[in-house]
Amino acid sequence: MNKLSIISRVQKQLAIEWKCDFNAFLEDENVFIMSENDFFEIVTFGKNAVFKAHPSIYNWCKESFSVTSAKDIMDGDNLYAIETKLREYGKKLAGEHIRYLYLNMNAAVRKPVNFQYRLFDKDNIKNLYINKGFSNALNYENDVIALGAYEGNQLIALAGADDIMSSLLQIGIDTLPQYRNRGLGCYLVKTLADEIVRRGLIPYYTTWSSNIASTIVAIKAGFLPMWVGYFAIDV
Repeated sequence: MNKLSIISRVQKQLAIEWKCDFNAFLEDENVFIMSENDFFEIVTFGKNAVFKAHPSIYNWCKESFSVTSAKDIMDGDNLYAIETKLREYGKKLAGEHIRYLYLNMNAAVRKPVNFQYRLFDKDNIKNLYINKGFSNALNYENDVIALGAYEGNQLIALAGADDIMSSLLQIGIDTLPQYRNRGLGCYLVKTLADEIVRRGLIPYYTTWSSNIASTIVAIKAGFLPMWVGYFAIDV
């Protein structure tokens, strides 16, 4: 599967989640979708921005950002305006989420030695829930596959994926502080991504723009940034 077909498949899955035509993500102009279920969310793949907004703020979003370029919507002044509006309704932005797709599958990643590796799937992944400190790799509800690194019987690093977006599996990674900078994160993320692809699904990776360490893991493991999003949560 080539890069364009992967991106198209992702956009089609997002369209299903958003209950809209996937061409909304391909337009040159910003697109606004009214939603009774989700108060506010914005996504951009670069060309335009797609807004999903509750009826109470739908018109405000459309009036405020119809002619604003996608890259400018996410600057400080506009984010401040969105945050201020959301606060009127007891909401706030959850933060900037950068989503990465696994497009460089030939990335060279070294396998750290002297550790044991175990793959978990739906049949036994809940066995991992007794471990604390792995909340980026596990959400403890929708987890479907994970790859753990062990030293003896101790879990020291874990890459896990959930299926919140159906055929798109979101990968997260956690490494105990004393085992960082040994290549475990890159190896686990890439190896898990390869397994997800082998199963006919699409892995993606999420991190914050300010989390440089996580960004480096993503890029070294073969992931490239493809879309950015913000969504609202309760204050």
